[in-house]
Amino acid sequence: MKQYFPGLIEQCCAAQALSVELVSQWLELYMFKGRHDSAREAERVAKHLADHSKFKSHTRHIDMHKAMDLGLEVTPLEDDQKLQDLVLSVFHATTIVFNRPIVKIIENHLGNAFIKQQPLPPSMLPPPGAGS
Repeated sequence: MKQYFPGLIEQCCAAQALSVELVSQWLELYMFKGRHDSAREAERVAKHLADHSKFKSHTRHIDMHKAMDLGLEVTPLEDDQKLQDLVLSVFHATTIVFNRPIVKIIENHLGNAFIKQQPLPPSMLPPPGAGS
């Protein structure tokens, strides 16, 4: 633990609290807009999604049925073939890009992009001569 600075745990807790706050606000303003219980439901869902004891990992998949059981409004992509093709195209493109240590992407409507890549640590570099 000595390699971490003293305020790291506090920063992590603050980041998690901010994520719950923002997700609650977004759910209340958009997905649950017009419901009489929007604030309460938004906070409940946001806290559930942020509960590490339930998911164990930030990257844990939540399928459509679990999301619906949680109270989220979900429209299956299969209901709109054109939308599904577009979403899957973006998903596959970002999956390919993020297989590298990319930390930031900014792209405009003209196709111009700024991509910041984090250097690989030596342990992840291929051995000399590999690929020759």
